[in-house]
Amino acid sequence: MKRSASSVFACILGLLCISLPAVAQPAGGMAFRFVGPSVGNRVSAFAGIPGEPSTYYAGAASGGVWKSVDGGNHWFPIFDQEPVAAIGSIAVARSNPNIVWVGTGNPYPIRGGPSGGDGVYKSMNGGKTWQHMGLPNTGRIARVLINPHNPQEVYVCAEGRITGPQQSRGVFRTTNGGNTWKRVLFVNENTGCSGLNFDPQNPRTIFAGMWQVAMHPWGLYSGGSGSGVYVSHDGGATWRHIVGHGLPHSPLGKIDVVVAPSNPNRVYALIETHDQGSLWRSDNGGNDWQRVSWDRLLIERTPYFGTMAVSPTNDDEIFVACNSFMVSHDGGRLFKAAPWGGDNHDIWWDPKNPKRFAITFDEGIDITTTGGRGFHYVTLPVGQMYHVAVDNQVPYDVYTNMQDATTMRFPSIRLSETDPHAGSNYGMGGCEAGFVLPDPSDPNIVWASCYGDEVTRWDATTNTARSVSPYLHTLDAAPDQVKYRCNWSPPL
Repeated sequence: MKRSASSVFACILGLLCISLPAVAQPAGGMAFRFVGPSVGNRVSAFAGIPGEPSTYYAGAASGGVWKSVDGGNHWFPIFDQEPVAAIGSIAVARSNPNIVWVGTGNPYPIRGGPSGGDGVYKSMNGGKTWQHMGLPNTGRIARVLINPHNPQEVYVCAEGRITGPQQSRGVFRTTNGGNTWKRVLFVNENTGCSGLNFDPQNPRTIFAGMWQVAMHPWGLYSGGSGSGVYVSHDGGATWRHIVGHGLPHSPLGKIDVVVAPSNPNRVYALIETHDQGSLWRSDNGGNDWQRVSWDRLLIERTPYFGTMAVSPTNDDEIFVACNSFMVSHDGGRLFKAAPWGGDNHDIWWDPKNPKRFAITFDEGIDITTTGGRGFHYVTLPVGQMYHVAVDNQVPYDVYTNMQDATTMRFPSIRLSETDPHAGSNYGMGGCEAGFVLPDPSDPNIVWASCYGDEVTRWDATTNTARSVSPYLHTLDAAPDQVKYRCNWSPPL
């Protein structure tokens, strides 16, 4: 039977799926099946159990929460029944590892993608079941902290929706396991929380990085007078805005703050600035600071990255997740790029084993138990697909493009049980962010687009693509100097 393109649907967030033809289904409707691709994409959050190398939790930027119980070899989804797919933070209680908290909403904004959340969730049984615990309007949650001595006390670092002014942003605290919440730190309606960390030896001392940010379809505006470093010494009841004392002057951008687990007097602040430096350090518990690094790589595209971690046993060893993965062994004075990850986001470091840590990035997860000498690379089936199309063949091919990957097409019916790429094509012109459209009269011809107004025409008979752009395309010209303007994902 000839199948029409009208029976095809796309699950753009997370997985690419198509419906089976209606005639092939039992009475009652159609069902979805996974058709590809087999690789994954952006992981934005990670957590493990200290000293227990078997259990891990991973949160995707648009693919829910996943769990492994065999050291990261096999993963299964545990959040698919919840109404949100964007994950910002995962926390496991030190005092009871069955208690797991998830903060929703992708905290690494880029361009105009929403990837928002609806608050926080809690599991009391290691992710088997979840309960929504409130804060539905917080938009994006950058960090969830659980008091290591009292799992009833939880702190939430909320960036906000960042698409406009709102009240539901800042630092929230519960002392009764999420039954009620109190906003304990609020700067203004344009400023949210981008970093939150406490002294693990004394969790009543908490540092917060506050970030003034606004994202619109035409641009992301990071920084302003609302950004700053704050400290509380009474469990969040009162806060002090640290001004001066060696810190850079306003306006500032995104901020992350970390207390060294082995030395509570050592505090680091990663601060997005304009020509004032990148990393600051305090050696007296946050009272006085000194700039220790001007390295611009640490704050390159900070809104999309900007996370930091300090070794559990060495207060001079620092990791910074940015476009590269930066490592310092001398208290932040000198950083070197490590060949780990790529477009990095979250860092989890085992408090009981400094050689065991994990890095999440745009193409998956790197897990090591050898201090970085070797990694276990993990991909989850959470590919972020931009668009989907089909041709008029019987059976038809599916056309799509994936974030941080390329244009591709593959058969709607798998041709091989052992080779997932059988019958597929990759790199058919265009790029990750545009459209991929087969010529209606000839599937050997594929048209594709890319940011910067690029348009290509690919010919399957020669396996080559050539530019057919309507005008000179560029990424660095002023808006009034190009004939045609478009966003990241140009129309075709």
